[in-house]
Amino acid sequence: MKYKVDVQATAQYADQYNEPCDCIYCQNFNKTFAAAYPKVIKVLKDFGISVERPLEVMDFYWNDIKDKRRYECYYSVKGNLVEDKLQLYDEDAIITLYSPDTEAQIYSNTGMEKPYFILAITNIELPWVLSELPND
Repeated sequence: MKYKVDVQATAQYADQYNEPCDCIYCQNFNKTFAAAYPKVIKVLKDFGISVERPLEVMDFYWNDIKDKRRYECYYSVKGNLVEDKLQLYDEDAIITLYSPDTEAQIYSNTGMEKPYFILAITNIELPWVLSELPND
């Protein structure tokens, strides 16, 4: 096995680094992510991850045809990862697992004590559903 997860410890993780954000970009993410990516949600739940408590949600503006917003998000997972940059899922979004000491440029602020690793979800595109529009 290339990783081992402590599902219960991951599910219980909550601190200042994964406090829910109430900016409009995170609100839009929270309203649309689960419905748009049910397979990704299943992977997160299998890891014990609380979908509503990411370390970070990053909005990267509109896609090329300007009908959806691009996002990335990051979560802490309690456990051990043998292989850094392990791509776990690559269908509609991409899930990659990173060691805490990875050289990859990822968001990794966490209060979780070792052993842990970072789960990154990239290639996310979500419709804008809020009445308040982004400032770009």
